[in-house]
Amino acid sequence: MALQEYECPSCGGYMEFSATLQKLKCPFCDTEIAVEDYQVPHKPKEESAHTENAQNSWQDGETAGMYVYTCQSCGGEIIGDETLGSTACPFCNNNVVMKEKFEGDLRPDYIIPFKISKEAAKESYKNYLKKKKILPKVFFAENHIDEMKGLYVPYWIYNSSISEDASYSCTKVKTWSDRDYHYTDTSYYDVHRTGSESFANIPVDASKEMPDDMMESLEPFDFKEAKPFNMGFMAGFIANRYDVEQSATKDRIKQRISETIDNDIRESVKGYSSVVSKSKNINITNMTSKYALYPVWLLSTTWRDEHFLFAVNGQTGAFVGRLPLDKGLAFRYYLKWAGIMVLIAIVIIALLALPKL
Repeated sequence: MALQEYECPSCGGYMEFSATLQKLKCPFCDTEIAVEDYQVPHKPKEESAHTENAQNSWQDGETAGMYVYTCQSCGGEIIGDETLGSTACPFCNNNVVMKEKFEGDLRPDYIIPFKISKEAAKESYKNYLKKKKILPKVFFAENHIDEMKGLYVPYWIYNSSISEDASYSCTKVKTWSDRDYHYTDTSYYDVHRTGSESFANIPVDASKEMPDDMMESLEPFDFKEAKPFNMGFMAGFIANRYDVEQSATKDRIKQRISETIDNDIRESVKGYSSVVSKSKNINITNMTSKYALYPVWLLSTTWRDEHFLFAVNGQTGAFVGRLPLDKGLAFRYYLKWAGIMVLIAIVIIALLALPKL
């Protein structure tokens, strides 16, 4: 199984994709090449092997479920699981792509290149921390980034059309009073709505390793910036091929678009005192899918023996993650704002109690 390397044609160093330049760049001699213009300087060696053909230094069963590749630059062994498609040699840092993981039916249709650099992702992380008022004060000082990696996450991208017929029971309530009585008049209505919507390029995470809720929180990605797949965009980044089949994601995408049209149609029923759904009929048609890789920065941190995972959208810079809460600080903030609200209420009551001139 062949590895695709990105050797610099000028100095022989390894090239990597620059999110800032949107080109392949050599960090040693600053040579820059457009991804689509890169040509392999020499024919790759067919030295990579599956674990069954790994070197004898491995004990029996030690590499079960793993793939072992041979770096063409230094001869070191690169170890990965079945889904690993792009990484760097742990010995010489040479950037490699496992070509067979992205060939034939496994080849993605599109890729959105990284636009956010590693430095910009770190800055986004720091700014995120600064905005958290009840974050433990020692967290920012003690916490450190254990690991930070740029990862191309596999997604299934869906297009679809959907229509819905919905019925609601609604009421309008009027109340009034005279000297003797309070009156209530309730009118009942049967309300019907019909609507249709089209959805384009809705992503669904296709990696078992990635938390689905975190990946959805990173949306939206701007599909207008997607490029036809080229392995050169992965140089210097980790990439995994999908391990969730397209058929296994259909129910999730159906749920998402059904909830969207259902909410949109419900929002059109206005002017009533109450609205209760009676029935709905949803019809999904013209569903198609493509395979794409989207850029994500993952930051792994530890504080007081607890692990925290953060993610940055590698295209937009959107940041998601869970932070610890300083309960004592949160309580003091609560007392502070509660005191302010009580003071405001006292002032308002005092003003209302003043005699009118």
